[in-house]
Amino acid sequence: MITILGGDLLCALGDKATRLQHLKNGTYTTHIKSMETFGEKKEFPYYEVTTGTKLPYLYDPIPLLIPIIQQLIDNLNINQNELSRCGLFLGCSSNDLSISHPLWMHVGNPELLPIKGERMGNGYYADRLIQHFSLNRFSLTYNTACTSSANAMIDATSILEVGIIDYALIVGIEMFAQLSFEGFSSMQLLALDEVKPFDKNRQGLVMGESLAALFLSRKDVRDSDWCFKGGVSLNETASVTGSKEDGSGIFEVMGKALLESQLKANDICVVKAHGTGSVMGDLSEINGMKQLFLTSPHFFSLKPYIGHTLGACGVSELLLLMECVDQGFIPATPNFSTVDTDLNWSPSVTRESCTEGNFLLNYFGFGGNNTSLVINKVVS
Repeated sequence: MITILGGDLLCALGDKATRLQHLKNGTYTTHIKSMETFGEKKEFPYYEVTTGTKLPYLYDPIPLLIPIIQQLIDNLNINQNELSRCGLFLGCSSNDLSISHPLWMHVGNPELLPIKGERMGNGYYADRLIQHFSLNRFSLTYNTACTSSANAMIDATSILEVGIIDYALIVGIEMFAQLSFEGFSSMQLLALDEVKPFDKNRQGLVMGESLAALFLSRKDVRDSDWCFKGGVSLNETASVTGSKEDGSGIFEVMGKALLESQLKANDICVVKAHGTGSVMGDLSEINGMKQLFLTSPHFFSLKPYIGHTLGACGVSELLLLMECVDQGFIPATPNFSTVDTDLNWSPSVTRESCTEGNFLLNYFGFGGNNTSLVINKVVS
């Protein structure tokens, strides 16, 4: 059995005490980012990480991640020998944008590009973390859009199960990237005011930042109240930007995740929906759930609290769910007010009591990559 030892994150909700208060109250904070698209200036809400200092554009996320991971190591009392048996699994969907953006800006321009020539990317981030913490040299990196760090968790559990490593550090990275921001705007996928998952008047997603880290192990190595029951990632080719509208691909991945976890649909107490607030994305997700569940399950979205953190949302949203359940509740889904008759299912709009159970977590990304995870908590 794979155990979830604990984790932490840096996101728009602030430190743990502050974010739990927001999650209990159904509140959040956004900032405004401006950009020019096709000669027109536009402003969009955006979820920025809170560090107490202004972060520069195209900065290095590793100095922010190191203290998060170190605090986890200290809190979990993981010694150096155990770290030497810990593999690293890192997911990020915009790791090379500090290079691709200036390249894109200077296409056809003979001027010297403003690139320092330094090595960038997920592998570089992984190497630095391995060196800093003296981790096992076994590492894998992922760029599968919004499922990146969720897929990292699936592979980590497989490597743990066969005994290649005894611990796994899962890292999700997603910080501001101008090219991603402008790309989503040009596709008209960004909401102009707020994200409204599953609401009739939803306009699209709101982007956000997050740095998240999570430790996994095996029950025979270290026990925990939380365990990873199973996870499946599948691809479909209906669209470059999403899943089939009929939800068949989403139904398939959720069903296989339950099968791997040796559970049935009625064993799930709560679904953490992907819930981006995009018109077609929410429709596909509901259509998929309707094929799996006979009646609407208790489901909610965390995107109104931290935004869509793309490659980091796998680890980030799993950790937020765990923190809430550890405090005895499931958060409401903010900004939902009007039922969409094309959906007819509504997310939870009030905070609900919950201390344990089986939880299904959904993540669906560009390229038709669909991922579902199942985790469990039993109060000891």
